[in-house]
Amino acid sequence: MPWVRPLPALAGALLAVSFGVQGAVVSTGEDGVRIEGGSLGNFTLSYPVLISEKPNQELKPVEKSVASPRATLKYGGGAEVGLAVADNGEIALSFKGLPAGVRKFKMEMLVDFNFAQGGKWRVDGKEQPFPAEKPAKPHLYQGQGKEFQIVNIENRCLSVTVPDYSYLQLQDNREWNWKTFAWFFVAPLQGDRSAARLRVVVGAAEGGAKTVVLVDEFGQDRQMDWPGKVKNLDELKADVEGEKAYYAGFKIRERDAFGGLPDSGAKLGLQKTGFFHVEQKGERWYLVDPEGNLFFHLGVCSFGAAEDYTYIKGRPQVYAWLPPFEGEFRAAYHREPFWSRDAFSFYLANLIRKYGGADAEALTERMIERVRAFGFNSGGAFSGIPKAPREKARSPYVSSLPINPWNEFKIESLPGVRETFDPFEEKNRDNLDKAMAKNVAPAADDPLLIGYFLCNEPAHEDLVRVIPTLKGNVAAKRRLVQMLQEKHQTVEAFNQAWGAQAASFEQLNDTGLAVKTQSAATDLKEYEGLFFEASHQLIRDTFRKYDRNHMLLGDRWQPQTANNEQLCRIVGKYCEIVSVNYYTYGVDAEYLKRVYRWSGGRPLFLSEFHWCCPKESGLPGGKEVSTQQERGLAYRNYVEQSGALGFVVGIEWFTLVDQARTGRFFERYNGENNNCGLFSVVDRPWKPMVEEMAKSNHAIYEVLLGERPPYKYDHPRFQDTGGGKKTVAAPRALGAIKMDGTANGWPGNPPETISGQRVVEGAAAEGVEAAFRLCWDEDCLYLLAHVTDPTPMRNEHKGDLLWSGDGLELFVGSEKPDQPGGLLFTDRQILLSAAKPENHCRWHVCRAAEQPQMAMEVVPGVDGKGYVVEAAIPWSVLGVKPEIGRELLFDLAVDDSINGTGRRCQLMWNGSARNSGDRTHWGRLRLSP
Repeated sequence: MPWVRPLPALAGALLAVSFGVQGAVVSTGEDGVRIEGGSLGNFTLSYPVLISEKPNQELKPVEKSVASPRATLKYGGGAEVGLAVADNGEIALSFKGLPAGVRKFKMEMLVDFNFAQGGKWRVDGKEQPFPAEKPAKPHLYQGQGKEFQIVNIENRCLSVTVPDYSYLQLQDNREWNWKTFAWFFVAPLQGDRSAARLRVVVGAAEGGAKTVVLVDEFGQDRQMDWPGKVKNLDELKADVEGEKAYYAGFKIRERDAFGGLPDSGAKLGLQKTGFFHVEQKGERWYLVDPEGNLFFHLGVCSFGAAEDYTYIKGRPQVYAWLPPFEGEFRAAYHREPFWSRDAFSFYLANLIRKYGGADAEALTERMIERVRAFGFNSGGAFSGIPKAPREKARSPYVSSLPINPWNEFKIESLPGVRETFDPFEEKNRDNLDKAMAKNVAPAADDPLLIGYFLCNEPAHEDLVRVIPTLKGNVAAKRRLVQMLQEKHQTVEAFNQAWGAQAASFEQLNDTGLAVKTQSAATDLKEYEGLFFEASHQLIRDTFRKYDRNHMLLGDRWQPQTANNEQLCRIVGKYCEIVSVNYYTYGVDAEYLKRVYRWSGGRPLFLSEFHWCCPKESGLPGGKEVSTQQERGLAYRNYVEQSGALGFVVGIEWFTLVDQARTGRFFERYNGENNNCGLFSVVDRPWKPMVEEMAKSNHAIYEVLLGERPPYKYDHPRFQDTGGGKKTVAAPRALGAIKMDGTANGWPGNPPETISGQRVVEGAAAEGVEAAFRLCWDEDCLYLLAHVTDPTPMRNEHKGDLLWSGDGLELFVGSEKPDQPGGLLFTDRQILLSAAKPENHCRWHVCRAAEQPQMAMEVVPGVDGKGYVVEAAIPWSVLGVKPEIGRELLFDLAVDDSINGTGRRCQLMWNGSARNSGDRTHWGRLRLSP
């Protein structure tokens, strides 16, 4: 199908989304407009965010009613957006009740990282490749445009035509440690502001679809070469003899029947219970095996070939070879009937060619022997190790509780909150009991079972954002309303606390609630505690009905979820171990100590991590390193540094076998395809890596017992984990402070400096640095900053995008200055633009319900190589009552841009690049006389 040309602007038109000959499916969902583009992939175009000019603020949906093909979105202030999907793929989007200042809307979409492997993007015909390597600048495009297109390596295309005068931005999120691309547009609402339109087409790009063979006959990337790549069948078969001597060459230390350290139980005074358990001796925690000996869990996730199945339906042309479904390679097709003809494992096919078969039990026995040579001692999450070889080899393992909507008892997750079920729904409570009876009780006496994870990477932090937007048909929403009524007693008291206008508490059940006040945020924090107390107590109590021998191992949180004292405290109350899927370069000991302390001193599992080497594997990955050996060095640093802390009692490497080149099967065309395995698709270990891993695994007990210091990888990226605490004094103003960019009325205190050495984002400062002063009076906190910048005052953005050009970012925390972790409701991040278009200064208070008025001035430097920013921040904005001696959290960032459309680098006075979401490393501000 040819390229779709931009549509003419239509005043008062609707938002039309049409789809091309590939027959893409469009529907409304909880998270936005879903586009299923076949082999091109699946995409979600977010629901509109309304943007106001005066005051400058964003309005996000506070209530959603979704019943495909329709959706109704409600916003604070009474605004409403309706969507209706027609049979022909058109979507009507109408705007009602918009506040006077709302003149634009914003929609965004993630683009799968697979486009980095030969994909291209275009804006109005201008074409660029998606970068395979992380670029120096994260913003691939910023500017006006009418047509955005992404094209994969087969020349298949998704094209989006947006309204006239839209601003488009495409960025590489590796800059923020997220391996994906992100695109959004901001479109003006014209005429009576009742509607707009765009158009989406999925089909073949100009010139037609191309046949590109991506994968060779062994499942390897066909385009690249690297050490150890199999070139022919003879090489693959020759490995059978050579590998026997290789695995025999590892020196395996003596271990007890379960993999623990022999005789350590008697020396340490540990108990023999017949099951895995944890014990604390002094300041140290120990994981103890059934024989009563010290055991450090060195687990491998996905112990099998599950990660290597790939979805082949609809794209057979990208593979150099696919065998018939029936015949010699039947065992390489998925064993479950639903997937069988559509999901294929090149790894299992290689085993068939190499060994003559791919029997699951034989594979498991062989793999247990291999990973034990490397020093791993147990199966990790998602393993499903067959019972017979597991018991024969006496291989410990972990499991997961049956809390999900996919098993026969269908314990449904809350809409919009991943991996989080509703504990107030009676049906869920009944089904949980049935699921535990069937799936937990049979293994209650298994000594090889270490324990159960509750779930995997739940979005617990989203609960307080999502629950207020739900309807009363959700029990958790009704429980929130019940709590609010119990606390506030009268609807008048509730309205005053929340800044609402509800007629009754009953009305709240089906009303989206906007969080605009401190009282509302406090109420939701209280509800968060109530919710997770209910869910985790229910899980623990139900579990103990059927199993009194094994441990609960926590939720496998992502680090940002674990950065919550209340959640840690609750999980520590109901679980024996707290688990975090901790992907990182350097081990941040202070962060892990904080999670440990918050949990009440529960031991930790670091339950998922890996590093990848695209250059020596043909596969991408999340945390990239330069060589396969560096993967092993990173592992040694991680495992030994964390193990030496005294409360980390196990780790789990993700995974056993690399993911498939065209992505793991259950994610279809958007599947992860990382170089995360110990073994490649051709059944070869990544030898430089596993040989380093074995050094730590076999000597781990020497580290745990303090017999030798932990290994430290002497590389800056693996040692940078955060800074110290600076303090700046802000004296009283000498008189009235006039916003003129001069020091008139300012005290004579020396300025603080931000040197070019304080780069936290970007490669180098390249001449950018700053000096600043603070002072105060009863009305405001004042900032006067002098910035040296070879390309000054360039910032074309507004609102919450001001950080993407020249300017400053001010961070102020008014309460609990010693509390680390995520931002509190009262924490403020204020963006101050260095540009002054049409002689107007621009600022933005992030996450504010309404944008306040402030006084500000920007003055160019006399030499043309810098600028001065002077700002008066009202104490009312910061929620602070000023008084001499008061101490606040404080930090200041300098954002630098060359062209005004994208940030080149960021300098920080005290903290890190994580300042906007984590207050841990903010500095201090003291109000002095």
